Amino acid sequence: MFLGDLLGAQVLENGRRVGYLNDVRLFVPDRTEGQQVGTPVVYGIVVCPRQASSFLGYERTEMNEPRLLAAFFAWRTRGSFLVLWDDLQLWNPGGVEIRPGSKRWSTALA
Repeated sequence: MFLGDLLGAQVLENGRRVGYLNDVRLFVPDRTEGQQVGTPVVYGIVVCPRQASSFLGYERTEMNEPRLLAAFFAWRTRGSFLVLWDDLQLWNPGGVEIRPGSKRWSTALA
C-alpha cells in the first residue's frame, strides 16, 4: 500500500469517524554515512473533521500569505489535528483506526 492511497480515507476512533486523513507528516533524521540525505520516517497523520482534501500547507500556523487564501484555509482547516504514527492502530484502504484516547496534537507541531 502507498501512503497516497490513504489520503482522504476516513479516520476512526472506537469505530466512530473523527475525520479524514488529509496529510502524512514525515521527518528526515540525520543522514548516515554514504547517503546524501537521511531516509524519511513517518511522523504522523493530519486529520480534518470535515474535509477530505489537501490543505496545501496552510494548516501550519506560520502560513499567512497571501492573506485571503490564508484566512480561507484557516477557516476551512479549523479543528484539524495531528496524530502521531505510534497512535495508529490499523490502516487499510477503507480507513485508518487510531488508538482510543490518543493525544491530538497541533498541526503546527511538525
